[in-house]
Amino acid sequence: MTTATTFGKRIIPFILCSFYIFPIAGTLEFYVNGHIDVLKYPKALTYWFWFGLIFVFQLFTWVLILDVAKLFSWLFSWHPGIIKRGHAYLLLILFGLTFIYSGWKVYHDTTEITKEEVVLQVKNLPDALEGFKVVHISDIQGDEYTGRSEIGQYVRKVNAQNPDLVLFTGDLISYGTDFIRMSAEEFGKAEATYGTYAVLGDHDYWAGTKHVEKALAEHGIPLLKDENRAILVDDSSRVMLTGITQVYSKRSKPEDVDSLAWHAKDAVLKIMASHQVDAHLIESSQKYGFDMLLAGHTHGGQIQVPFMGMDFSAAARETKYVSGLYHEGGLPINVNNGLGFTLGPIRYNAPPTITVIELQSKS
Repeated sequence: MTTATTFGKRIIPFILCSFYIFPIAGTLEFYVNGHIDVLKYPKALTYWFWFGLIFVFQLFTWVLILDVAKLFSWLFSWHPGIIKRGHAYLLLILFGLTFIYSGWKVYHDTTEITKEEVVLQVKNLPDALEGFKVVHISDIQGDEYTGRSEIGQYVRKVNAQNPDLVLFTGDLISYGTDFIRMSAEEFGKAEATYGTYAVLGDHDYWAGTKHVEKALAEHGIPLLKDENRAILVDDSSRVMLTGITQVYSKRSKPEDVDSLAWHAKDAVLKIMASHQVDAHLIESSQKYGFDMLLAGHTHGGQIQVPFMGMDFSAAARETKYVSGLYHEGGLPINVNNGLGFTLGPIRYNAPPTITVIELQSKS
């Protein structure tokens, strides 16, 4: 038996099994105590499980390819030992390279904030709004994993763009009320010429609208709950923000959205913002000539599991608007990846993002 085969048979199964200590422990706790408190487990154990999920899917693709190639071993029937040893060594090499790559990729995509730049052409754009910068952010999700340092870094990245306007499309925190004040304090350091505005996300709604609204107000950030807010850039340039509450627990009514959109129709620039994208929001935005629809919620997929050259995510099963810029009948729809997490405290192929939208006149 080769050294590679011996190592593989002893070490690789041990590493693969260790990834599942966290879910196994959680399952046992549930059957013993009737509930699971995932926050009491060491963070290292949590990270190890989610890294393992990515690693196993990434590795499985290469192992499958290698095993298919092994089917052609009859071509080397004159020396079967070459096939056996070669397969073992290649498997070991693939294990090591995939482990290193997956680890680096998870770390990079979880911690490195990216900037997406969008140039948006708008008809009849006044000179005062030429080059106007809207920074779109979402899903800060303050919690044990996304703390003051991470939110502060995110906000500093926003401020570095010298935005004219900052729009936040919901989920200030992940759960409960413990992190609302801290998250609002750090988010409140965002600086924009014409202010920072926010709409509610699912987790904000579950934590209690009044708590989130109060914390944001204390730091100068208005929360738009199914309402319009006009911003005067100069005497002839009025920007209208239409903030819609579109979350699981409170769906907006099409007639209410239409009414708000109708009252915004005379503004030179019209922006609709909501946590989730929905068909009637798109229809209303198109009907009343909105210049963009901004949303979050999906985290860009957060963990886009790789398999056979394709990426799969839970968000993609819910909506086709997962990450980045889309166009529907001439309406730009931007979905921001946000900063924080849901379920797993890592990201893969969906890094934290700020979107810088620069306006230009459309000839």
